[in-house]
Amino acid sequence: MLSKVSFLNEIILGNFCSAAEVESQKLVDEAYQCLFGLASTDAGWNHLINGRTVSVLSQAFSNSSYGHDRSLQLLLTLVSACGPATWCKKPEDENMVLNKLATEFSVDKTKRKFELLEILVILLLGSAHKSQADSDYSPPWLSTLSEALAELLKNKLGGQQREQVLKLCSVLTELVGIGWTINAPQDQAKILLLLVHLSAIEVRMNLEDCDLKQVEAKASLLCSCYSILEGAIHYMVDGLSLPLTATQIGQLHSAMLGAFSAVIVYLDKLARETGMADLVADDSSNMELEITEYRTDEENKKYRSSLLVHASVRVLGAWMAEETLALRQDVVQLLPFLLQLCQDSCKQLLDAETRKDEGDADCEEADGNTDESNARMHASKETADVFDLMRFLVPGLCHLVTDDKARHKLLNSQLVPLLGQYFRYHWRQCSSQRCADSKVTLVTTCAIFQNLILTEPKLVSEEDVFKELLCFCLSTFHTIDEDDVIIASNVLVLGLFLVRNSTPEQEL
Repeated sequence: MLSKVSFLNEIILGNFCSAAEVESQKLVDEAYQCLFGLASTDAGWNHLINGRTVSVLSQAFSNSSYGHDRSLQLLLTLVSACGPATWCKKPEDENMVLNKLATEFSVDKTKRKFELLEILVILLLGSAHKSQADSDYSPPWLSTLSEALAELLKNKLGGQQREQVLKLCSVLTELVGIGWTINAPQDQAKILLLLVHLSAIEVRMNLEDCDLKQVEAKASLLCSCYSILEGAIHYMVDGLSLPLTATQIGQLHSAMLGAFSAVIVYLDKLARETGMADLVADDSSNMELEITEYRTDEENKKYRSSLLVHASVRVLGAWMAEETLALRQDVVQLLPFLLQLCQDSCKQLLDAETRKDEGDADCEEADGNTDESNARMHASKETADVFDLMRFLVPGLCHLVTDDKARHKLLNSQLVPLLGQYFRYHWRQCSSQRCADSKVTLVTTCAIFQNLILTEPKLVSEEDVFKELLCFCLSTFHTIDEDDVIIASNVLVLGLFLVRNSTPEQEL
């Protein structure tokens, strides 16, 4: 069957159709049936992608050929299973499909509009164009889809419909940045304001006065709203020119202030109800914890490691990195709990790294053994699935360590050992070229250490981590690639700070 993929492709394109329409349609029906069978297996996915079937299905759907609804269903199956790899042979096929869907979405006035919305979410989640850093990226379907979404946002929507719309807005924001709201041909800034306000309201409605189970039930919606809020923060920071008045910017800030206040309250409640009340208790009061529901340790751990908690920490990290005054006291109170979550995350990263290294070693010894190769692939996937929480907090921590109260909270929560462990981990990732984000994280972590040395110079002689860092700077500076000027300069400055504040008695 696998060797017949090209023949099936030709049937879908109509190259083997007979004069009788019924006969031709029956042949196409059988071809689609075979393709659906192939799409149900891992090996089948690869053959369909490598066998030009994706291009054939895209063409059939775009031309509204007989059976085009099944071609779309097959594409959705492949995108759900393989993600961006679906389009690797011919990336323009994706634009062909999205062009047609965006046009249908913009003109449809029936309930099918929301079915198309769900389809667009699946395809955009598996898009091959994951680069909102490229400000010049403007696919041909973006203008049509932006205008349709802008029009939809202004309508009165039910709860489920609003959730669907926000999810598509979120996926589009992750793909091209929230600037798509500004590029909408009508009302420009009003659409940005409306989208941010809707997201902020949804966050507050689903976090305030809700128990943990109720919040978890809305995890998908909340993650979508978080993504929109984070996109708005980045856009306001990076945007060269905003078509917003001072009043409108104030309205955006006020809306986000309410949303992030709700995020902080949720994380505080999570700590109190999952056995970590001591990490968020106010030092000046003896607050008694109100137990609302009994949970086992395993249940508490599951709540703390949920995707929603990770997303909440990430979006709060984006706020902390850019807003250094508003909600500062609330953030400072939450820091010990945030660091505990980061310690758990860091431990998982190190464990996954160890398993991957062991898998690599076993694979080399096995010399091509299939079981060992599969184990290696599983270890690599496991490493990729581990959520690096600390990466989202280090920019904000760089600001907070300059504040006396926040710094003391952080130091009492074992920030220095955690940072040392985290720094070494990302250095290994950077050295082995496993993670492109590691270089940025290393630079920011160096900045935190530099701020700590400047504000708390005595730590250099008290903490073993700084001694290890000094040895690291002296022994590895000359090994840094000459192209990594920023990393080299930060390591050099960190080393000089350490040497300047080291005591003669310290042994290297």
